[in-house]
Amino acid sequence: MNKKNISNYLFVIKQISYKENKKHVDEANLGKLWNVLNPFFYMVILSLYYENIIVHDIPKFPVFAFVGVIVFNYFKSSTIGAMKSIVNNKNLLIKSKVPIIVFICQKIFYGFIEFLYGAIALIPVLIFFHVQITPRIIELIPLLLVATSIIISIGVILAIAFVNFSDIEYLYYVFMSLMIFISGVFIPLNHLPEKLQFVMRYNPIFLTIYIFRNALIYDLPSHWTAWIKLLLWALLFGVIAYRIYDKNIDSCVNRL
Repeated sequence: MNKKNISNYLFVIKQISYKENKKHVDEANLGKLWNVLNPFFYMVILSLYYENIIVHDIPKFPVFAFVGVIVFNYFKSSTIGAMKSIVNNKNLLIKSKVPIIVFICQKIFYGFIEFLYGAIALIPVLIFFHVQITPRIIELIPLLLVATSIIISIGVILAIAFVNFSDIEYLYYVFMSLMIFISGVFIPLNHLPEKLQFVMRYNPIFLTIYIFRNALIYDLPSHWTAWIKLLLWALLFGVIAYRIYDKNIDSCVNRL
């Protein structure tokens, strides 16, 4: 794959994402503002519930919850979008020579755009709760690169599985509904039973949220094992995705 092809594929990703975002915005009366307000309202609801019903000792809980929501939604919306990307674009795939991976990456790129909208909504919340931004925020760059590589790999696995087994969509929705409770979105690690804490420490979504919060909110170094685990997840998912893609790419096209 030469530089010209890569440039063309990136252009395709941007164009499809732009049209999809425009369609999504046109369907909503609030337009692009809804992309910003959606995670904000989610944070407000969670904050009101946990501040008034459940006793906790989490400082700046709204910020804590907001970070959890936007990171979890990035994983969820991107992987679900990627899962359906091949089937939803089958006509274009058959007619064009654009590789399947381009359509998968387009959905993840769109999910990243939504994540950025959530990050915009986070800014006034940080200001309101007097969260000081420190140079440690630079850790978010490698963190998002590793997290995105994991999301791409999961997206590839799901997209190919969905072509062969469409019921995986319902199973994955149930799985992600359970994952929100073991990803530290709104409950800190030390508030959970020991057995559940062990599971969470190896959950890539939790690890991403944990490092994100430390860098942005608390100005704390994340334990080196968290980075190692996240990198190992990226490597593991990458190897699995590559093998599945390499072995099933032709059969996927034939099944469309």
